[in-house]
Amino acid sequence: MVTPQTRLDADKNNPSFCAGVTRIFTKDTDLALAPRKWPRQARSRATMDAILEATALLLEEGKSCSTNAIAERAGVGIATLYQYFDGRDGVIAALSRQVRARLAHTVTSALETACDQSLREGVRSLVLAAVQADRERPLLASRLDEIEAKLPLETDHRRIMTELCTAITTFLEHQNVAFGGRARALAIDLCVIAGALIDVARRHTGTIEADQLARIIRQLMAVIQAE
Repeated sequence: MVTPQTRLDADKNNPSFCAGVTRIFTKDTDLALAPRKWPRQARSRATMDAILEATALLLEEGKSCSTNAIAERAGVGIATLYQYFDGRDGVIAALSRQVRARLAHTVTSALETACDQSLREGVRSLVLAAVQADRERPLLASRLDEIEAKLPLETDHRRIMTELCTAITTFLEHQNVAFGGRARALAIDLCVIAGALIDVARRHTGTIEADQLARIIRQLMAVIQAE
């Protein structure tokens, strides 16, 4: 089965596959707050990973995310940080891309399993994949949502939505729910609805509980069954 996951796996040998940022976000794409430098070597990738993880930890701890604080926490010089980023917003944007690219990777990784399950169980597998990051690092997900709303990341969000909708379209067609344009339109609806329900659940409790997960699945199944 050729899926978005197949492309992601193939891209791991691509120089643009760095710091968790797949070809969804590359040097050649028109991104706001793009990195000054896209790491190509293992050492550069490790440096960027350290900077992004330091930023994630500071956000989770509710501490200052100035470039000085990030560099100190990452154990790199401030000059090194500025080799990669123009400033704090650029670092936050890169962290957001890392998290969102991993979201797409996790969902597409679940696609083959979901296609082999019943419709409801497949929906459940895909939703579980979508909330995995929130469950692992709920504070980071919440804080990133707050900050991202103030940054010009519309292109980033469109790219992630495209990747997710491609996966869901494949799932719907494999399950004989809809095909072609209808499957694509339904996939967009499901992604938007799931995203909104997950955001509401996260704001309410800080993470996704079992009863909230069940409610999200019921809502998505109702939309699918109405098709």
